[in-house]
Amino acid sequence: MSVSRKPRRAGTCLVTGFCALLVGCGPPGAAPGHPAPAVPAGPAASGRARALLLPYDRYELTPADVLTIESAEDALMVPCMRARGWTWKPLPRAADADPPNRSRYGVIEPDVAERYGYHQPPPPPGVARRTAAEHARNAELTQAEADAAFGGATEHPDSVGGCWKTAHDRLRRHVPASDHTLLDELTLRSFDASLENSRVRRELALWNSCMKRSGFAYATPLDAADDSAWGKTRRPARREVLVATTDVRCKKSTRLVDEWRRAETAWQQDFVNRHPKAFRALARAKEVWLHAARAALH
Repeated sequence: MSVSRKPRRAGTCLVTGFCALLVGCGPPGAAPGHPAPAVPAGPAASGRARALLLPYDRYELTPADVLTIESAEDALMVPCMRARGWTWKPLPRAADADPPNRSRYGVIEPDVAERYGYHQPPPPPGVARRTAAEHARNAELTQAEADAAFGGATEHPDSVGGCWKTAHDRLRRHVPASDHTLLDELTLRSFDASLENSRVRRELALWNSCMKRSGFAYATPLDAADDSAWGKTRRPARREVLVATTDVRCKKSTRLVDEWRRAETAWQQDFVNRHPKAFRALARAKEVWLHAARAALH
């Protein structure tokens, strides 16, 4: 719900290929034969959020990359399901996936703070429509169709199989091996290191003073986002919205986010430069996987 003290993007996708977002990994609330839940839509990301890019992003799948791979797997499932005697309806494409670092430094968009406080916003409109279509499609599947698509009860209960697995494996067939643990180390260590950066600490002090002038005594934006009071309500209360909007305003007036990103960029680039071979392999793995996905869509 709230912003964690650790950045949200610790990678898992390139090493195993199984991402929580990928089609077929058990969409929430949409079991075969059950009504599909409604999927609310949130605001599309601002230009400011889209401009927050880090060296890490060149090596890990972004949310937009994941959607590309999902769509390719969906397309490849059509002939596979046909061969098994079933039809398969691909989901609509979505072009408004969140940028990779939208919430890395907490809430930074005024409209998000005003509407959601520190609560997690719903997905952007295109992603919400796609998710709703996925839920509706899966809710209409018979058990036999679901088994053909995602694997039957004879398989390991924690596995995903069927035509999804066939499509997934086809896209990853030529993806070279890479050491993904370096990406996890990169994104977590750079965030911790940035908090010790002198310029970031200076801006954090200015942010703290700005918040105090409005009556809010939080040491850092992480403390503001992690206030236990926010987790007690499904929707943000008035105080949460006031804190979040003040947080955004103080970040802007102090240039905190710019300095934070600058510190992380320098740390990450230095880390990449010290492991050139490993990061070339990671970049190649991402490139090959996405090339296969785009080829499947054309």
